[in-house]
Amino acid sequence: MFLNGSGMWRDKEGGFKHPDVIGVDKQLEDEVVTNLVTEAKEMERALIAFKTKAFEGCQSFIDLLRQNYNMDRLAKSETGAVTLKSFDGTTEVQIQVAKLITFDAKLRLAKEKFDEYFTEKTEHADPEIRTLITRAFEVRNGKVDVKLVLSLKSYAIKNPKWLEAMKLIDDATEIAGTKSYIRFKERANGNIDGELRTIILNIAAIELED
Repeated sequence: MFLNGSGMWRDKEGGFKHPDVIGVDKQLEDEVVTNLVTEAKEMERALIAFKTKAFEGCQSFIDLLRQNYNMDRLAKSETGAVTLKSFDGTTEVQIQVAKLITFDAKLRLAKEKFDEYFTEKTEHADPEIRTLITRAFEVRNGKVDVKLVLSLKSYAIKNPKWLEAMKLIDDATEIAGTKSYIRFKERANGNIDGELRTIILNIAAIELED
Protein backbone atom coordinates (compact mmCIF):
# COMPACT_ATOMS: atom_id res chain seq x y z
CA MET A 1 0.00 0.00 0.00
CA PHE A 2 0.97 3.65 -0.34
CA LEU A 3 -0.18 6.08 2.36
CA ASN A 4 -0.28 9.86 2.25
CA GLY A 5 0.53 12.06 5.20
CA SER A 6 -2.99 11.60 6.59
CA GLY A 7 -2.88 7.81 6.52
CA MET A 8 -5.14 7.58 3.46
CA TRP A 9 -4.71 4.64 1.08
CA ARG A 10 -3.88 5.31 -2.56
CA ASP A 11 -6.25 3.57 -4.98
CA LYS A 12 -5.69 2.32 -8.53
CA GLU A 13 -6.69 5.69 -10.01
CA GLY A 14 -4.18 7.64 -7.94
CA GLY A 15 -6.75 9.03 -5.51
CA PHE A 16 -6.79 8.47 -1.73
CA LYS A 17 -9.38 6.78 0.48
CA HIS A 18 -9.80 6.50 4.21
CA PRO A 19 -9.15 2.92 5.42
CA ASP A 20 -12.61 2.85 7.03
CA VAL A 21 -14.24 2.76 3.58
CA ILE A 22 -11.97 -0.03 2.30
CA GLY A 23 -13.32 -3.55 2.66
CA VAL A 24 -11.60 -5.95 5.05
CA ASP A 25 -10.96 -8.40 2.22
CA LYS A 26 -9.19 -5.70 0.21
CA GLN A 27 -7.07 -4.73 3.20
CA LEU A 28 -6.08 -8.36 3.80
CA GLU A 29 -5.32 -8.82 0.11
CA ASP A 30 -3.11 -5.72 0.19
CA GLU A 31 -1.26 -7.05 3.25
CA VAL A 32 -0.61 -10.48 1.68
CA VAL A 33 0.62 -9.01 -1.60
CA THR A 34 2.76 -6.30 0.02
CA ASN A 35 4.49 -8.76 2.35
CA LEU A 36 5.17 -11.33 -0.36
CA VAL A 37 6.49 -8.76 -2.84
CA THR A 38 8.76 -7.31 -0.14
CA GLU A 39 10.20 -10.79 0.49
CA ALA A 40 10.51 -11.43 -3.25
CA LYS A 41 12.56 -8.25 -3.67
CA GLU A 42 14.83 -9.35 -0.82
CA MET A 43 15.34 -12.71 -2.57
CA GLU A 44 16.08 -10.89 -5.83
CA ARG A 45 18.80 -8.84 -4.16
CA ALA A 46 20.22 -12.02 -2.58
CA LEU A 47 20.27 -13.80 -5.95
CA ILE A 48 22.01 -10.85 -7.60
CA ALA A 49 24.66 -10.88 -4.88
CA PHE A 50 25.05 -14.68 -5.15
CA LYS A 51 25.32 -14.64 -8.95
CA THR A 52 27.96 -11.92 -8.78
CA LYS A 53 29.87 -13.91 -6.16
CA ALA A 54 29.60 -17.12 -8.20
CA PHE A 55 30.98 -15.56 -11.40
CA GLU A 56 33.76 -13.83 -9.48
CA GLY A 57 34.67 -17.07 -7.71
CA CYS A 58 34.92 -19.00 -10.98
CA GLN A 59 36.87 -16.19 -12.64
CA SER A 60 39.30 -16.07 -9.71
CA PHE A 61 39.91 -19.82 -10.04
CA ILE A 62 40.58 -19.49 -13.78
CA ASP A 63 42.95 -16.60 -13.07
CA LEU A 64 44.77 -18.80 -10.54
CA LEU A 65 45.21 -21.47 -13.21
CA ARG A 66 46.61 -18.81 -15.54
CA GLN A 67 49.16 -17.82 -12.90
CA ASN A 68 50.26 -21.44 -12.55
CA TYR A 69 51.01 -21.47 -16.27
CA ASN A 70 52.49 -17.96 -16.31
CA MET A 71 49.63 -16.61 -18.41
CA ASP A 72 48.12 -13.15 -18.19
CA ARG A 73 44.42 -12.48 -18.65
CA LEU A 74 43.81 -10.30 -21.66
CA ALA A 75 42.08 -6.99 -21.06
CA LYS A 76 38.28 -7.32 -20.99
CA SER A 77 38.50 -11.11 -21.42
CA GLU A 78 35.91 -13.23 -19.64
CA THR A 79 35.76 -16.88 -18.68
CA GLY A 80 34.32 -18.83 -21.59
CA ALA A 81 32.38 -22.09 -21.38
CA VAL A 82 33.83 -24.03 -18.47
CA THR A 83 32.77 -26.70 -15.96
CA LEU A 84 34.24 -26.81 -12.46
CA LYS A 85 33.72 -29.98 -10.37
CA SER A 86 34.10 -30.99 -6.76
CA PHE A 87 36.84 -33.54 -6.04
CA ASP A 88 34.39 -36.49 -6.00
CA GLY A 89 32.46 -35.18 -9.01
CA THR A 90 29.11 -35.06 -7.20
CA THR A 91 28.67 -31.31 -7.58
CA GLU A 92 29.63 -28.94 -10.35
CA VAL A 93 29.32 -25.39 -11.61
CA GLN A 94 28.86 -24.76 -15.32
CA ILE A 95 29.42 -21.48 -17.13
CA GLN A 96 28.16 -21.18 -20.68
CA VAL A 97 28.61 -18.23 -22.99
CA ALA A 98 26.02 -17.66 -25.70
CA LYS A 99 26.43 -15.30 -28.63
CA LEU A 100 23.72 -12.68 -29.02
CA ILE A 101 22.85 -12.74 -32.72
CA THR A 102 20.95 -10.04 -34.58
CA PHE A 103 20.23 -9.39 -38.26
CA ASP A 104 20.62 -6.23 -40.27
CA ALA A 105 18.43 -4.97 -43.13
CA LYS A 106 19.74 -7.60 -45.54
CA LEU A 107 17.50 -10.14 -43.83
CA ARG A 108 14.56 -8.51 -45.62
CA LEU A 109 16.33 -9.17 -48.90
CA ALA A 110 16.71 -12.81 -47.90
CA LYS A 111 12.95 -13.05 -47.38
CA GLU A 112 12.37 -11.55 -50.83
CA LYS A 113 14.76 -14.11 -52.31
CA PHE A 114 12.77 -16.90 -50.64
CA ASP A 115 9.63 -15.45 -52.23
CA GLU A 116 11.35 -15.63 -55.62
CA TYR A 117 12.28 -19.25 -54.90
CA PHE A 118 8.67 -20.20 -54.18
CA THR A 119 7.41 -18.32 -57.22
CA GLU A 120 9.80 -20.38 -59.30
CA LYS A 121 8.89 -23.64 -57.53
CA THR A 122 5.12 -23.17 -57.36
CA GLU A 123 4.28 -26.65 -58.64
CA HIS A 124 6.83 -28.56 -56.57
CA ALA A 125 7.34 -26.38 -53.51
CA ASP A 126 7.29 -28.28 -50.23
CA PRO A 127 4.49 -26.81 -48.07
CA GLU A 128 6.43 -27.72 -44.94
CA ILE A 129 9.40 -25.62 -46.06
CA ARG A 130 7.08 -22.72 -46.92
CA THR A 131 5.54 -22.91 -43.42
CA LEU A 132 8.96 -22.98 -41.76
CA ILE A 133 10.07 -19.90 -43.68
CA THR A 134 6.86 -18.06 -42.86
CA ARG A 135 7.33 -18.82 -39.15
CA ALA A 136 11.03 -17.91 -39.24
CA PHE A 137 10.32 -14.44 -40.59
CA GLU A 138 7.39 -13.67 -38.29
CA VAL A 139 8.17 -10.62 -36.17
CA ARG A 140 7.40 -10.97 -32.46
CA ASN A 141 8.11 -8.09 -30.08
CA GLY A 142 9.95 -6.35 -32.90
CA LYS A 143 12.30 -9.29 -33.59
CA VAL A 144 12.47 -12.46 -35.63
CA ASP A 145 13.34 -15.79 -34.02
CA VAL A 146 17.10 -16.17 -34.57
CA LYS A 147 17.04 -19.95 -34.11
CA LEU A 148 14.28 -20.42 -36.68
CA VAL A 149 16.04 -18.24 -39.24
CA LEU A 150 19.37 -20.04 -38.80
CA SER A 151 17.63 -23.43 -38.88
CA LEU A 152 16.84 -22.81 -42.56
CA LYS A 153 20.54 -23.28 -43.27
CA SER A 154 20.25 -26.98 -42.37
CA TYR A 155 18.31 -27.79 -45.57
CA ALA A 156 20.45 -29.14 -48.41
CA ILE A 157 18.59 -27.31 -51.16
CA LYS A 158 20.73 -26.49 -54.19
CA ASN A 159 18.35 -24.17 -56.03
CA PRO A 160 20.25 -20.94 -56.93
CA LYS A 161 17.54 -18.72 -55.41
CA TRP A 162 17.71 -20.68 -52.17
CA LEU A 163 21.50 -20.46 -52.07
CA GLU A 164 21.33 -16.71 -52.67
CA ALA A 165 18.92 -16.42 -49.74
CA MET A 166 21.37 -18.39 -47.56
CA LYS A 167 24.17 -16.02 -48.55
CA LEU A 168 22.01 -13.02 -47.64
CA ILE A 169 21.27 -14.57 -44.23
CA ASP A 170 25.02 -15.02 -43.67
CA ASP A 171 25.69 -11.41 -44.69
CA ALA A 172 22.84 -10.14 -42.48
CA THR A 173 24.07 -11.97 -39.38
CA GLU A 174 25.75 -9.82 -36.75
CA ILE A 175 27.11 -10.69 -33.29
CA ALA A 176 25.70 -8.10 -30.90
CA GLY A 177 27.61 -9.42 -27.88
CA THR A 178 27.60 -12.38 -25.54
CA LYS A 179 25.60 -13.45 -22.51
CA SER A 180 26.95 -15.71 -19.79
CA TYR A 181 24.87 -18.31 -17.96
CA ILE A 182 25.84 -20.09 -14.77
CA ARG A 183 24.28 -23.36 -13.57
CA PHE A 184 24.79 -25.43 -10.46
CA LYS A 185 24.39 -29.21 -10.52
CA GLU A 186 24.55 -32.11 -8.08
CA ARG A 187 24.24 -35.88 -8.21
CA ALA A 188 21.21 -37.45 -6.54
CA ASN A 189 21.76 -38.15 -2.81
CA GLY A 190 25.43 -37.27 -3.19
CA ASN A 191 26.13 -40.60 -4.91
CA ILE A 192 29.06 -40.70 -7.32
CA ASP A 193 26.92 -42.52 -9.89
CA GLY A 194 23.73 -40.62 -9.07
CA GLU A 195 21.73 -38.78 -11.70
CA LEU A 196 23.02 -35.27 -12.31
CA ARG A 197 20.32 -32.68 -11.66
CA THR A 198 20.27 -28.92 -11.99
CA ILE A 199 19.73 -26.92 -8.80
CA ILE A 200 16.77 -24.72 -9.69
CA LEU A 201 17.10 -21.04 -8.87
CA ASN A 202 14.22 -19.98 -11.12
CA ILE A 203 11.20 -19.81 -8.82
CA ALA A 204 8.78 -20.31 -11.72
CA ALA A 205 10.41 -23.63 -12.57
CA ILE A 206 10.38 -25.08 -9.07
CA GLU A 207 7.81 -27.83 -8.50
CA LEU A 208 6.24 -27.94 -5.05
CA GLU A 209 5.97 -31.24 -3.23
CA ASP A 210 2.48 -32.57 -2.54
